[in-house]
Amino acid sequence: MKILIWVHKNEAISGEITNHSFTRPYSDRNDEWVQIQITQDEFARLEDAKFDNVRQKIADISDKMRDEDFLVSQYNRNRESKDQITDASQIK
Repeated sequence: MKILIWVHKNEAISGEITNHSFTRPYSDRNDEWVQIQITQDEFARLEDAKFDNVRQKIADISDKMRDEDFLVSQYNRNRESKDQITDASQIK
């Protein structure tokens, strides 16, 4: 089985496809997009890579949320200055 997808011309030339679409992207009408034909295995690899990127972004956000400065800034975000904290250990 063959699958048709749209990729940016530069990605088609380099062979490193990071962004693909099933229809020509409307927002990038001025950019040069080309339609290519790939195998089912290549398509599965592209889809897996997309989800791996999403998983990595979620892991990065989770790591950031554990960061002490992030916790303090989130705690202080909607509090008056007299109620703000300076250290994560002050969170109840």
